[in-house]
Amino acid sequence: MPLREIIQSKMEQLPRGQKAVALYVLEHAREAVSLTASELGKIVGVSEATVIRFACSLGFPGYPEFREALQESLLDQLKALERHQLYQTVGEGNNFIQSVLRQDLQKGINILATLDDRPIEDLARAICESSCINIVGLRSAKGLAYYFSAYLSWFIPETHVLNADMFLENVINARGDSLFIGISFPRYTKRTVQCLALARELGKKTAAITDSPLSPLAPHADILVYAPCSHISFIDSFVIPVGLVNAVLLKVADNLGELTTKRLQELERAWDQYGVYEDRE
Repeated sequence: MPLREIIQSKMEQLPRGQKAVALYVLEHAREAVSLTASELGKIVGVSEATVIRFACSLGFPGYPEFREALQESLLDQLKALERHQLYQTVGEGNNFIQSVLRQDLQKGINILATLDDRPIEDLARAICESSCINIVGLRSAKGLAYYFSAYLSWFIPETHVLNADMFLENVINARGDSLFIGISFPRYTKRTVQCLALARELGKKTAAITDSPLSPLAPHADILVYAPCSHISFIDSFVIPVGLVNAVLLKVADNLGELTTKRLQELERAWDQYGVYEDRE
């Protein structure tokens, strides 16, 4: 559930002081995200302890985790320049590399308990059963789409990354048993949503790789596979989505069984013959 909805759902149960904190956060999220618990308490007129208890009432271990969640919820909605300005305000902490990596790694640890293998298995099965795989990923998600396509094409020859300018023609002319996979994260690209919506409207099998069941891709996907991305300043970080795509690829390879072994043997012979890879000394 988005943080704003979590706060609103808890509002009636909060004591007066915590409710005052909640109202301030809802109305002044951009200001609150850069405040310490003590600073937020002074503005609202409550103690630092009340602010910390408010964060714990929402299910967070403490105030720092709540502030990170607030920052993430804001970044989902902001434009690139606004993200960068917020990042500059909040800062990267004392150790730059640690702060950049920690956000992805901590988020990955946090979601491990909530991940379900079933959608990944469903998507892998649908890929193996389809004669043609069409992947739609635009803007920052384009790299993820090509990464997915590059490995998938080892086993599924008819794997394509669609061009935004021609997606109407691609969807309309697609075979009946084609699978369309839309990949998009906040800020979601309209073209990706439109492509997936049209594919489903025309009776094609669809899947979405996105961040949430609330994603605009979700209503147009027969199969929904989701994991959050991180926002580091103006950058969309796909560390967790790449891991999710890797899981799908491995499950596809498992489902194909002996074909996977045969294809990898054929590829290795070709790579050796044409000197694709540099031999190690």
